[in-house]
Amino acid sequence: MEKGSKGVIGVWQVTEIRRQNVESPVVDKPFPNLFIFTPRHYSMVWVLGSSEPFAERWKPTDEEKIERFDSMVVNAGTYEIDGVTLTAHPMVARIPDFIGGKLICEFHIKNDTLRLKFVDEYSFDGVQAPWVAKGGLIITLVRIG
Repeated sequence: MEKGSKGVIGVWQVTEIRRQNVESPVVDKPFPNLFIFTPRHYSMVWVLGSSEPFAERWKPTDEEKIERFDSMVVNAGTYEIDGVTLTAHPMVARIPDFIGGKLICEFHIKNDTLRLKFVDEYSFDGVQAPWVAKGGLIITLVRIG
């Protein structure tokens, strides 16, 4: 197992997303996503909903906009590692409350597979994300670069 930021540096793609303590995956098929870790910064973008084109090219309906917005996770910023804990500090995010907040993950790397267990998440003013009480996510990624 690799430790420290050197192990996470690279470009990764999600292969599976599970909720903690649940056997069936939330997502177990390819979908648009990309995680990038540099020595100090990160970017994560994934779409859990439809990636089909809009009915009218470049002119989404309000319903299509809402569906896309609700299905995307987008944030980027800095991160730090302490042991097996990775704490992300978003500087840009789809959800404004998350900018300046933090995401706490446990991580494990073996060969070219990275497992991130989302443990806790807070807004810029310290309010815990409501979905944390339902159990966090476990994301499996493979290194692609």
